[in-house]
Amino acid sequence: RALPKVRIVDMREELKNGNDSVFSYDLRETIDKTHRAGKQSILFLNRRGNSRALVCVECGEAPECPRCSSRLTYHSANERLMCHYCGHSVAAPERCPSCSGPLKRVGTGTQKAQQELQELFPDMEIVRMDADTVNAVNTHEKMLDHFRDDRVPVLIGTQMVAKGLNFPDVTLVGVLDADRELYSGSYRAAENTFNMLTQVVGRAGRGDAPGEALVQTLVPNHKVIELAAQQDYDGFFELEQEMRRIQECPPFGDLAAITFLGQEEARVLRGAAKFRDSLLACLKQPAYSGENCRALGPAPCAVPKINYNFRYRLTLRCRMTRPLRQLIAHLLRQFMQDKENRGVSAFVDVNGLDE
Repeated sequence: RALPKVRIVDMREELKNGNDSVFSYDLRETIDKTHRAGKQSILFLNRRGNSRALVCVECGEAPECPRCSSRLTYHSANERLMCHYCGHSVAAPERCPSCSGPLKRVGTGTQKAQQELQELFPDMEIVRMDADTVNAVNTHEKMLDHFRDDRVPVLIGTQMVAKGLNFPDVTLVGVLDADRELYSGSYRAAENTFNMLTQVVGRAGRGDAPGEALVQTLVPNHKVIELAAQQDYDGFFELEQEMRRIQECPPFGDLAAITFLGQEEARVLRGAAKFRDSLLACLKQPAYSGENCRALGPAPCAVPKINYNFRYRLTLRCRMTRPLRQLIAHLLRQFMQDKENRGVSAFVDVNGLDE
């Protein structure tokens, strides 16, 4: 089949024109046109829930998880705030707990996107597929069978709808927030974005009717977004290869993340710093003179605390040779045997997928 025609929608222009909805004017019209033609649409947004957070209009504070250093995500179905890291859940307050000011919903998840679309098209059935709707009774297979057999106009969801679906009547794919993964901090951010966009765009036009895709983004000129829209795998490979070479990221180098965690932050940080000093002292010895290894940190992880455990990370830019692996393993054993590190755990992840 011919590849779907892809259009990039500049959401900055939408904001300038007074549209602060997650749906651009172009996407709304195309969904309506697709529905009137008797075809189906798949909408992709890789964030579940209603809104990312509730933020106080007066003081700017947002309810945070008491166990984790992250804001609670608002779920309107049960009017609760939930932590997507540890599962902590509380009833959503009506006013700000700090100053009693009004709370404003910020950000958009699949639940809110479904509600907005239902308001735009009250008579249109919409199926939402994410971790909040798929369960032991309402299974993944049942929802997809319902979408296909009953010709439901729109399926909206997270990564569950991005890969492996083959519905001949789906002629439109809408990506609601294409640049969300671009700035995650992982060396694989561009690769993940390109992979996700090319996969989800490929869900359209798999039957006799031609397909089209609308990619909504705040950075329409970003090279990764442009290459994904063009389905240019070779172009992306050349671009990413050069970026990885400059940054000495895999496959041109290795990234070893040594994570330290425990419930006493000072003890965790002290243990991580002591491990770093031991490693650097060992690398100065003649036996390791040929090793190319730079230690960065320790620094707080992207989410510094999860379920009462503080997390610090030491990042090694290196070539993970056998002597270096053996040295790190030896230092980890010593670390765990040291009584001063009681209550602190440590593990190493080489070229991992952890963000």
